Amino acid sequence: MIIRFLLCAVVATLTIGVVHCFVTDAPKFIKFYEENLRGNLFAGFLTVGGFLLSLKTFILIKLKENVYDRPQYKKRFEEMKKLDENLQVYAPLRNLSDFLFWSVLATIGAAIAQLSIGLIGIQWFVYAAIWISVFALCILIASLLLIKTSLNDWFKFINEDS
Repeated sequence: MIIRFLLCAVVATLTIGVVHCFVTDAPKFIKFYEENLRGNLFAGFLTVGGFLLSLKTFILIKLKENVYDRPQYKKRFEEMKKLDENLQVYAPLRNLSDFLFWSVLATIGAAIAQLSIGLIGIQWFVYAAIWISVFALCILIASLLLIKTSLNDWFKFINEDS
């Protein structure tokens, strides 16, 4: 999980570096951010954070029932456990739960950043608010990929059942 966070931080930092390279007029950039980005980023991240918060438990329960409690998964797990005795049955689900928690925290944090440091109107504070937004977006994409992995298993199990 730490590697995913570090990768997201690197992507966000590289994004800010690229933005900084192309910003030739800081006051114009700050005005663009204030008029076109800040409000939309606030609303978007607040909406996504609230949505994820409300659906987190539902997503996890459904994945547990339909993927991790299936005999096919348990059989595959027992085969993998022969290779590594430290494996735990619900470890992938726990990792997804933790990552969804951090996704909610990152998106709500990005929304708060737009209405706190994003209001300062100094170029580096604007960069910081955008960095937090890009970081949160990367965390969301990583969560989506983790969910997709579980869904792929679910669909595989469904196909095996029919």
